[in-house]
Parts: sequence; C-alpha cells; structure tokens
Amino acid sequence: MPLLYQQVLGKDFALLNPLLQTLHGAEQLPWQGQADVKWGKPRFIRSLLYLAMRLGILPAEGQNVPCQVKIQQDAKGEIWQRRFAHSPMQSRQRWRNGELWEQMGPLALQLHSQVSEGQLLQSSQTARYFGLPLPLQVKAKEWAIAEVMHFDVEIGFKKGGMILHYTGALRQEKN
Repeated sequence: MPLLYQQVLGKDFALLNPLLQTLHGAEQLPWQGQADVKWGKPRFIRSLLYLAMRLGILPAEGQNVPCQVKIQQDAKGEIWQRRFAHSPMQSRQRWRNGELWEQMGPLALQLHSQVSEGQLLQSSQTARYFGLPLPLQVKAKEWAIAEVMHFDVEIGFKKGGMILHYTGALRQEKN
C-alpha cells in the first residue's frame, strides 16, 4: 500500500525535494530544530490560545522555541507528533474518499496539497469543529535547503486575521 503522501500527490510525489520525500517516507526518525510561534492580536483569540496552551493542545508564543516532529505511518495514514518546548501538538492525517484530512481533537481540516518547485504547499478547503463548519483558513508550506527542512504554517480566519503562525527549521536525527 502506498504511503499517505504518495496517495495524496500521486506522480507529483517524485517532484518533492528528496528531503521532503524522506519526511513523508517510511523511515521515521524524529526531526529536531527551532520554531518561532506567534499568536493573533485580538484579546479574545489570545485568551482562547492561552487556554489551549494550558490544556497542552497548542504551543506557547515564543522565538527560537525548541521543536521536535515525529511522523508515524500506519494503515490509516500519518500521526504527527509535534512538540514545541514542553507543549505537545498531535494530529492525524488520513486519505478519506479521495481527500486529505487532518484531525486534531474535534477540529478537522480538509487539505488541498500540491508540489511547486520541490516544495509542498497546502491550504485548507474545509474546517469543521465537532462537525460544524468554521470560517478558518490554514496555509502550510514545507521546503528544504541542503539537509534542513523548513516549514511555515498560518491559521487564520477566511476573511482575514491571523490566529496562530509558526515557522521554523528541522533536521532529521541520525541513528
């Protein structure tokens, strides 16, 4: 059975930078690095993010935050285990009915994925919370320079307004 991103991207998987093919491949060693995490400005959003951080769902705001990512492949897709300093952030990605979905607790995102110049670009098509539609937009980008994988993820409202933005760089741990 093909790996999740081989299903998602089809023949375009081969166009991904080789380091990104490794990230989404069968060999799953942890990736380590640093990230910058920014929260949106509105007080209400910051209050919700603070609560999510205290519950261990989302990362705290900060610069040069130690970051670790481990992706586990299984028959249902990929389990993404992210850790920003001491804050875990886990999700599951799966291919369902010809679409890529990422689930984080009660939040589900339908993601459109494409390869451009070796980079993986993703954007949410649908966001649901406990099955109810949300006006959220997620944009993510992965790219590689030499042996370093870079990422940039922004979660915001469809009509504008950033909620959470994290960006950083990771290297794969060696055996």
